[in-house]
Amino acid sequence: MDLANAFASGTVPSPIVLGTGSFGAGIPREVAFAAMDAYLAAGGNVLDTANIYSSWEPGGVGASERTVGEWLSARKVRDRIILGTKGGHPALSAMQRSRCTLADLRSDFAESLDRLQLEHEDIYWLHRDHPGLPVAAIMDNLAELNRSRRIGCFGVSNWMPARIEEANAYAQRAGEQGFVINQLGWSLAAHATNFADASPMLYVDDAMAEWHQRTGLTLLAYSSQAGGYFGESNVQWARHGFPGDAPRGKAFDNQTNRLRLQRATALAERKSCSANQVALAWLLHQPFPTYPIIGSRSTAHIRESMGALQVRLLPEECRWLTEPLDAAPAQPAGT
Repeated sequence: MDLANAFASGTVPSPIVLGTGSFGAGIPREVAFAAMDAYLAAGGNVLDTANIYSSWEPGGVGASERTVGEWLSARKVRDRIILGTKGGHPALSAMQRSRCTLADLRSDFAESLDRLQLEHEDIYWLHRDHPGLPVAAIMDNLAELNRSRRIGCFGVSNWMPARIEEANAYAQRAGEQGFVINQLGWSLAAHATNFADASPMLYVDDAMAEWHQRTGLTLLAYSSQAGGYFGESNVQWARHGFPGDAPRGKAFDNQTNRLRLQRATALAERKSCSANQVALAWLLHQPFPTYPIIGSRSTAHIRESMGALQVRLLPEECRWLTEPLDAAPAQPAGT
């Protein structure tokens, strides 16, 4: 189900989403306001926040949602924005305790609406799974949470495919809303984490991409820019032969991603755009609905990232960007 079909209002979502993870704390309020202004001016209209966002910053509990809510109120643009927030994340001081009970979700949802100054949420995400709870119980909790119909649709973040399928099958049988959107880490950069790992943050691997293509479930991709790995500082670093550590996105630096950076740079030169725009365009050209989430304090970087909407990639170019060295020609066919 495409994000565009998730709302009765008929609002057409922008293909690139703005993340607000450190807004109001690590990113000061006035800088966050400027970032959202720049995103809106560039044609963006989907904001992603969460009950837990900014909590890792000193004094940051609730700061992201409050900042987004204040911006919506100050700019009077609520009717132009598709807004999603998340609940059910463990406390950072007790990550081992899952929080998908009805009491947990009611508490998180009430806090979020208050901070955002809203009566209604377009998207409400479960930020983490609670594997100890049967999916039937979780879906019943969501149905109860939405008894007054204050939620447009439900999404999940960092859930395993089998649990999503089981949850949606139960919701259909029970006549309840299922999950229409999944949020996972994904970018052109290969990530070391896969679904066999115990990490609570999950990243798309080949099997997950194939599952999304088979089911058609919409994906919002966090870490879509791999910590700036395809940015200009890394492009210059690659042109000088990769001396020392990567200037940006060090966690993503490996031989596979160095090759992908070189290819994105080569393709960007042919298309008169940036390597970062190529990396975002690769996500936008997936065979199932994929919405990259960008995040930055820099208005110039936000405008540059939104420029990826103008980059067109051929199927063979998308394949070439991720093919192994021994399986790929020096340049993609058709260019």
